[in-house]
Amino acid sequence: MLAKLRALSSDTLIYGVSTVLGRFLTFLLTPLYTNHVSPAELGDTAYLYSLIAFVSVAYSCGFDSAFFKFFRTDSAESSTSEIVISEEHNRNVFAHAFMAIALIAGAITFALVVFASKGASFLRLSVGELGATLVVYSALIALFDAVTLIPYAALRMERRSKRFAVTKFGIILVNVLANILLVIWLQMGIRGIFLAGLISAFAGVLALTPDFSRYLLRGSIRLDTALLRELWQFGLPTVPAAFSAIMLQVVDRPILKLFVDSAAVGVYQANYRLGIPMMMMVTVFEYAWKPFYLRETSSLGKKTIPERRTTHTLLARVLTYFTVVCGGLFLVAGLLMEFVVRMPFVGGRFVNPAYWSGLGIIPIVLGAYYFNGMFANFAASAYIRKRTKYLPRITGGAALVNIMLNFALIPFYGIWGAAWATLGAYMVSAGGMYWLTRRIYPLRYEWKRVGMTFLCALGLFFAAKWTTTDVQLGTAFLVRCAWITAYPLVLLALGVFGTEERVVLRRIAQRRLHTPSV
Repeated sequence: MLAKLRALSSDTLIYGVSTVLGRFLTFLLTPLYTNHVSPAELGDTAYLYSLIAFVSVAYSCGFDSAFFKFFRTDSAESSTSEIVISEEHNRNVFAHAFMAIALIAGAITFALVVFASKGASFLRLSVGELGATLVVYSALIALFDAVTLIPYAALRMERRSKRFAVTKFGIILVNVLANILLVIWLQMGIRGIFLAGLISAFAGVLALTPDFSRYLLRGSIRLDTALLRELWQFGLPTVPAAFSAIMLQVVDRPILKLFVDSAAVGVYQANYRLGIPMMMMVTVFEYAWKPFYLRETSSLGKKTIPERRTTHTLLARVLTYFTVVCGGLFLVAGLLMEFVVRMPFVGGRFVNPAYWSGLGIIPIVLGAYYFNGMFANFAASAYIRKRTKYLPRITGGAALVNIMLNFALIPFYGIWGAAWATLGAYMVSAGGMYWLTRRIYPLRYEWKRVGMTFLCALGLFFAAKWTTTDVQLGTAFLVRCAWITAYPLVLLALGVFGTEERVVLRRIAQRRLHTPSV
């Protein structure tokens, strides 16, 4: 079991390193943007990119999720531990899913380009005649992103995580460099932001050309209406869930704007983005988690009862380890982020002091992302049992709760209300998904260990905050680092780790202690 968990950890690490580095580079553009575009332009940028997220879901129509389910992998016991793949079947699945997305995305993009001027007028962008151009850029960015969905999915299912990670990071690097050239150096403003996005999206298509040809150009492919129908029937129910997931992420901004001024929305947005460590953790986990549980359960019917129990225990234990990692990340980000924002950056601070009044929402945002990760964990049951039709109900209900909580809390608590609404919505989505899991694919989650880890992280967080009230900055930093260091020790003392895990941790500690310093 530990060997398989190490395989999951290895994939997560590879995905994680590239994603963390890429997101960090992208995040560094935020303080630069504030010095080179107007607040109105920056607002239009955020607005259009949120719409791109919605359009991208419409472009995919769930065919990327269906590809994961119908792509065939069989673990073969061999000296090289290679995965035997049914090439003809997988080429057909790839071709049908890809062509479906390409046709849908192409049709919608054509319509958006033709009616770009009307679209810009309808969206009430503040950039005047440039609005139509930005709509065209946005539509093309979404198109290029859509046609790379299936090649990326194939890389994940083939466990070619290094190729996936290098390609993703390379595209992000192109985007960052293009932004520096167009926005910072050439002073192109908001046009430069979207042109950089378009360049990097097209670079992604070029980078994945070998993967397109590997599936589409090797042998003839005939239209299989039965396969296309199966892909459609499986993937389409996931689309409302994907829309609801996007709503969970962005619906608080327009609602917040109804009750507070733009400056408050800016403070909220800046500090919300500082919750990026937990968001990246959940993202990279999900990248590795979905292929992992689909591989482990693909031949479950052929396994003996003890083997099935081992698989079920394995899937349940992942939540325990996920919570342990997230607890540590919550402490690091929640306690040290206010020191990070004070770091020097390009002639000022990493985050302008005008935004520091909203730092208190960061722990709430981190908690919201953790419950989003729990939802992803529980969602395995829907994919394993092919019950994806329930996903829209759960995520749709959570999105509705998010809207209601925002309207109920923001008038009284401002940006704090928006943050608590987000946390409440993600808790509802995780709770609903767990309820479904108990009905269709019950697993014995280690709730005692999960609960102890959760309470330990919260307890250490509040203890660190309480002991550093009215303390000098340098001293507060050291004290908080000490509380963070105590986290694994407290978990050991509470017995959160089992005997086998203690042995592994002891070996790791001994190896570190005996490693000669350079």
